[in-house]
Amino acid sequence: MTVKVGDEAPLFEADSVNMGHVSLEEYRGRRVLLVFGRYFGCPVCQYDFDSLLEMHRGGLSAEVIYVTQSSPESAGAYIESLDVGFPVLPVEKRDGGYSIYYDYGVSRFSITSITALIRRSREARGSGKVHGPYEGSETQSPADFVINEIGKVIWAHLGVLEPEKLSSFLRGS
Repeated sequence: MTVKVGDEAPLFEADSVNMGHVSLEEYRGRRVLLVFGRYFGCPVCQYDFDSLLEMHRGGLSAEVIYVTQSSPESAGAYIESLDVGFPVLPVEKRDGGYSIYYDYGVSRFSITSITALIRRSREARGSGKVHGPYEGSETQSPADFVINEIGKVIWAHLGVLEPEKLSSFLRGS
């Protein structure tokens, strides 16, 4: 990951599938949880998205923006009946990579992330999640960042979503 704690969060603009145009600049003055999934056909991503929805509905102390490699059509279809209260941004490929992922340096799974992915995959299958259409990159790592009110990254995590650690951080920061 090239964006680290203490760095200025790279600005971006994109169209969401559910809440119109999103510009990170417009979130200045508010804390933001920026979550990078892979794509909605991925059972682990589905499982982590469910966890994110629970966290959001439980009252996070941050605005949420979710980024996915799914097409706008797939992303819209997946979230259609879920009452998602935050923007979901499908991103397009640019120069061989996915634009916002590229800007944040979110790349392939690290060796340490693979163990967590395997464990999460078992949990996802156990909860009834099944693989859907393949989109994006199978080796793409998910990631999450917390950006403070002045646009600085105060949390940077490469790998599957860790709701307990993230919630604890948000409560304590």
